[in-house]
Amino acid sequence: MTLRGDFQGNVNELQTANMVAKKKSAKKPDEEMIAEPAAVVPDAEAVAQSKETETETERSAEEVIEGLTDDLADLEDRHLRLVAEFDNFRKRTVRERGQHTERAQAELARTLLESLDDLARVSEHGSTDHDAKALLEGVQLVEAKLLRALGQLGLRRIDSVGQPFNPEVHEALVTVSTSDPEEDDVVSQEIGRGYLFKDTLLRPSLVQVMKYRPSAGDGGTEGGC
Repeated sequence: MTLRGDFQGNVNELQTANMVAKKKSAKKPDEEMIAEPAAVVPDAEAVAQSKETETETERSAEEVIEGLTDDLADLEDRHLRLVAEFDNFRKRTVRERGQHTERAQAELARTLLESLDDLARVSEHGSTDHDAKALLEGVQLVEAKLLRALGQLGLRRIDSVGQPFNPEVHEALVTVSTSDPEEDDVVSQEIGRGYLFKDTLLRPSLVQVMKYRPSAGDGGTEGGC
């Protein structure tokens, strides 16, 4: 009885263990199904909204590009207009400057007409009359009238004799000695007339300048220029 009882007990234990194993194996698929995450099904409304957003973004980008293209075309048109306006301004300025120069030259010629008439009369007078004094007076009259006419336009004769030598308006051709120190660098003679047109030097005066040189009695020696 003891052996049979032990055997029967072992059989019962094996049956019990087998049943427990079957129960565990039966529950395992359910547990595995619970452990696996459920697949996400895309929402149709979300997909539609996403597509609509992409479409709006593309449309917005196209509008921006179109606006920039229009701005660029407008800038190019303005640039071409400015280039054309500047070219017209340049041509007009050149034309007006040329016209102004011509008017100034014509005015100068008109001013000299009377002097030319006087010169013509002096020439005619000189061919029939050999009075040198009358001829000289006629020439001097023409010179005075000519200088007066040019002076009204801005011409000025440079005063030289008795003035201190000024290298800006004088050109020294000759130097002469003087024993008076106060006459040092003073213009003693005008060889060629100089003229200014307003503040512009047309031609310097060609002059003779005195240089102070002590005489031998003063203990000095006379030297070169």
